Amino acid sequence: MIRRLLLAACFSLCAAHLQAQAFEPGLLVQSNGDTLRGLIENNFWTEPPTSIRFRAQADSPDQVFKPRQLRAVSFTQGRYFRYEVLPIDHAAETRLEKLTLGYSPDVRRDSVLADVLLEGPVMLLRVVTTSTPHYLIHLPGQPILDLSERKYLRNTTGNRVITDGNNYQTQLNLLFGNCPAAVEQASKIPFTPEGLAAVIQTYTTKCTPNQQPTRSWLAESRPRRRTAFQGGLLAGVRYNRIESVYTPLYNPTTDGACVDCRPRPFGGLYAELFQPGRRTAVYGELSLSSFRSKGQRYFAADQGGIVYAPFTYQALLGTARLGVRVFLPLPHDQQWFVGLGYELNKVIKPKVVDNANPLFTPNPQDLGYASTTLLPNISTGWRHKRLTVSLDGQLYVTGNVEDDKGALFGSNFALRLGLGYRLGRNPDVEAQPK
Repeated sequence: MIRRLLLAACFSLCAAHLQAQAFEPGLLVQSNGDTLRGLIENNFWTEPPTSIRFRAQADSPDQVFKPRQLRAVSFTQGRYFRYEVLPIDHAAETRLEKLTLGYSPDVRRDSVLADVLLEGPVMLLRVVTTSTPHYLIHLPGQPILDLSERKYLRNTTGNRVITDGNNYQTQLNLLFGNCPAAVEQASKIPFTPEGLAAVIQTYTTKCTPNQQPTRSWLAESRPRRRTAFQGGLLAGVRYNRIESVYTPLYNPTTDGACVDCRPRPFGGLYAELFQPGRRTAVYGELSLSSFRSKGQRYFAADQGGIVYAPFTYQALLGTARLGVRVFLPLPHDQQWFVGLGYELNKVIKPKVVDNANPLFTPNPQDLGYASTTLLPNISTGWRHKRLTVSLDGQLYVTGNVEDDKGALFGSNFALRLGLGYRLGRNPDVEAQPK
């Protein structure tokens, strides 16, 4: 049981990127200069978008654009992206296991849709690579400056020490050296987008001919949330293929006969935690159903010898599931998804309904349910707004198989056809100004 729970936890923590589709008003400027106004899917990107999904109207078919097909993407009440070719130092790292010995930059020119933080005489852009945010400053007549957090290792008296390689204040002084007010401001700021913007605003208001502040997108560029939570009700039909299990002297065997080959209703609650990018979600579920099974108990008779008492029992089955779902968008607010997960079952209120030996009462702790294999359950389904239709399957260990193969594959299984209904609003859509 503990092994399966650990597998489920590790499996879910490895998830990262799914969708609760959120289309918001905005515009696209294509590479040929044409402007398209309509609805843009907001995936709450952390790294630069690799595609943009656009609809002219709410009921229009989706159009997908690659970054190279665009000049700009702007949400009416949100972020603004520009397609730029930028020098990015891919060696900038802060993760200990990725640090290099010595300062060794790896600058490459990348074509990306960059987050615009300031737009005007001096541009401030943001690009995130893996876990490192890069802030790029474009001052006319000067090379684009890439500022980012970075650390590296250096040898000191036989030991390796971590050194901060982010000399942003020195680089700002060199870039704005002809503006004393900006140089003074640079000596005071922390390394944050707000701090960098303060230096640029000082430069544009003190040391440019127009002395006008640069248009700021800082407030709009802040992601509204990294994750989004939603949940609802779940109901459907479950088909159990469970063999009868006999228990002679603590040595489980099976006769291979199916004792619960019938559909049974189930119901419960589900929840999803959508990750940045809204393409992957951690999925959890609590449900309740029923099942029926058979068993036998061997014991010593008064006159000597061994006799057995076959019995039939039924019980409620509580099921907890934890896993990951990956969603793919379809036209008209529809989605298709696939998922993997693990489950933990608990038998509740078992009751013997047929006992060949009324003098013998089975121990309730012996009335169990089949054990899951190490393979995860698999699921697929379709979603449209609040409704979700899902189909999933789970393998269970065969009672008389004790080798490694039996831990992965079994002849027992459960199939479920479910219908989910989301309670509450889509949190991403709810955040939109009205």
